Amino acid sequence: MRPCLGIAKKDFLLFVRDRATLFWVLAFPIVMMLLFSTVFGAEGARFDIACVNRDKGQIASAIIEALNSTDVVHLHVIESEEEAFRAVKAGENDLVGLLVIPEGFTENLTSGLAGDLEFYVREEDPTVQQTLTSFMSGFVEEFNTKFRHEILERILEFLPENLSFGGYVMNKEEMGERMMAFARPINVTIALISKPQVTSGTAAYWENKGQWVTTMLVYSFLFSGMVSSTWTLVEEKENKTLKRLRISTASTWSLLLGKILSALVALSFSQLVLVVTTIFVLRPEVNWDPALFPLVLMGDMSGVSLGLLIAEISPSPRAAGQAATVIGVLLQFFIGIYFPVQFLPGALRAFSELLPFTKAAEALSGVLLGGANLSQVIGPSIYLGVSAIAFTTLAVMLFPKWASEE
Repeated sequence: MRPCLGIAKKDFLLFVRDRATLFWVLAFPIVMMLLFSTVFGAEGARFDIACVNRDKGQIASAIIEALNSTDVVHLHVIESEEEAFRAVKAGENDLVGLLVIPEGFTENLTSGLAGDLEFYVREEDPTVQQTLTSFMSGFVEEFNTKFRHEILERILEFLPENLSFGGYVMNKEEMGERMMAFARPINVTIALISKPQVTSGTAAYWENKGQWVTTMLVYSFLFSGMVSSTWTLVEEKENKTLKRLRISTASTWSLLLGKILSALVALSFSQLVLVVTTIFVLRPEVNWDPALFPLVLMGDMSGVSLGLLIAEISPSPRAAGQAATVIGVLLQFFIGIYFPVQFLPGALRAFSELLPFTKAAEALSGVLLGGANLSQVIGPSIYLGVSAIAFTTLAVMLFPKWASEE
């Protein structure tokens, strides 16, 4: 046991003295978390939209003012429709869309006729196209509702206090309620499962930076854990450590156990720095519950043991390092840290749900954002633990062959 601890101690001291390693294991995840929280947690940039207003009426001006008051778009008024199309196609002034308000728009609406708007979006970026299309559809629907309310309120001004028709009698207030229901027959209240009471703070919660705590913890399993443990084992073969161990009192098994311990200690140290930075810099509204400990520990063991296994089954040290990096990058898109696994097609989703890191991401989000407790993460923790045992068992079985090939 002493040689094993000695190897673990040696590796940890080398770890804290190596600035490049410290950057990748400690600083890089923090930089990524700060970047993601800034980009996705802060207010997004507004989309620049060209606008050709051929109507010049009051309602057209109200629509332009209402759109500019949102945090989504900023309208650039251009007189010529031809010039506007050219500017959007060329991407001048970051223009990504064009709104055309035709002549007679206000007159049609005030005369009881429908008003038509024309909205064009650049095709180059599907995400921008989808976002703007959804936004404009929602904006127009909300504007229509308010416009109908305005018309109905004007009509109510000319109604008598009591009305009687078809045998029904109702006062003006009751009639107004029924008329307004025609303007918006269905209302929906959107809230959080963990916070069903809708308050003024509910909307702000959607921009909670806490989602990136889950992302970075899982990221640490893959890169600070899996990829780093692959490289540390590979380095021992490149440095001819195994040959020296054969003539020493230590065994090659001491090397494997020492590597596992040193990788877990370095990874835990990295995550501690990550959590401290999160608490004092980002200060997200997350649930720091003891239920996180078994999830993080089992996630660490899964990542480290999988990294050792990759090192042992690869044909060469260089191939092992490259394989671990590629696998880490690919797994990011299968475990739900960038987009929900529900977006994946059937076979890929089934594969995703088998991965231990998918279970880790779901359970960590459940604790951090959903308020799950220890009893609710027992299942995912066991799944992660079984995965770690399976990876470690395979690594132990393959280790003698790998060690003898130096």
